[in-house]
Amino acid sequence: MSPPRTVAALALGLAVAALLSGCGAASAPAAGPAEILAARAWTETLEADGEIQAAAKTPLTVPGSGWTSRILVDMVPDGSSVTKGQVVARFDAPQARAELSQADVELLRKTLAEQANRDNAAVERGVLAGDRAKVEDDLALSRRYAGVDLSVFARNKILDALADVGFLTKKRAYLDWKGGQVQARTAAQDAVLHSQRDSVLQNAAQQRKSLESLELVAPHDGVFMLAARWDGAKPQVGANQMAGEPFGTLPDLDQLVAHFSVPEGQAYGLKPGLPVRVRLAGTGTELDLLVTRVGNSASTISRESPVKYSDFDAAIATATARKLGLRPGQALHGTVRLVSKASALTVPNIALVQDGAAYAVYTDDGGHPVKHKVELGLRGPVRSEIKSGLAPGARIVLLPPKEAKT
Repeated sequence: MSPPRTVAALALGLAVAALLSGCGAASAPAAGPAEILAARAWTETLEADGEIQAAAKTPLTVPGSGWTSRILVDMVPDGSSVTKGQVVARFDAPQARAELSQADVELLRKTLAEQANRDNAAVERGVLAGDRAKVEDDLALSRRYAGVDLSVFARNKILDALADVGFLTKKRAYLDWKGGQVQARTAAQDAVLHSQRDSVLQNAAQQRKSLESLELVAPHDGVFMLAARWDGAKPQVGANQMAGEPFGTLPDLDQLVAHFSVPEGQAYGLKPGLPVRVRLAGTGTELDLLVTRVGNSASTISRESPVKYSDFDAAIATATARKLGLRPGQALHGTVRLVSKASALTVPNIALVQDGAAYAVYTDDGGHPVKHKVELGLRGPVRSEIKSGLAPGARIVLLPPKEAKT
């Protein structure tokens, strides 16, 4: 009976060992989700919303100079077509009118002050002329007595005559000096009043010029577009404006583009020359265009959101724009074909690990991740092309080990 028990025990031991061996193999470390590398069709697109814009725009500013105040009285509707020479907006300048009226009053006062100064100077010169004439007569009489025979007159009369000659001579010199002072003072007062009058005249001329610049005229044909301020508000009738402040733009209808904005993270792979399919909102009309410009930097488009956007344009032929009657501001949707290959070896971007200036990919080798340096070709928002470093059939680890990520 014992041999059968020994055989049974041995068989049981072998079964347990096999079971334990199987459990050990199942517990080998797994490399995680994977994808088999193989050549397959590769297509990536970018969806973006935008609008039609003019490639060239003529800026329109509030008429006037010197940042003078304006009040918007009337304007053509935003987005309306205008012709060259047409009045786009009319303004009023109450402050300039008030200052011009004040300048006219001040100019009259300065003119009267100049005339009064001249009249006062004429009166003073007349008085001095009379005094000097009397002094000349008295001096002539005194000199006549001073030259006669002294024995004929009493001594006191002779002394008085001699004293009169000295006094009158000094008085005449004083009157001459005073006349010069009157002339100098009158000239100085005239210079001050003339300078003040010139200042008033200059101010009046500025206000008249300001009142002559109250109309904004279209420099060429186009579509009038109001300019939004930093807070998004646009000019309204009755609102205060400053001369020289941006008021609007006049796009050139001969150079229209489809303009798009996308979040910065989605703009990867955008470059001029890529095909874009554009669909006009509300009409269903579709156009096949090419990307003609890609913005060099990204920026925020709203104060409420920190998200940065990149922009790009696709030019529209002038004949096409005229045929379809396109106008700036029309909404549209675009689909950019970033990549289109019938066959390519690609890996998801999440599988790439930056290795210095190069990139690496991990493969699953018997449950263990193995690192391979690779050379990339085309890059897309989702996948990237493998040019060398891996062969078809490799099992690509989609989630590289954490310690491998940089």
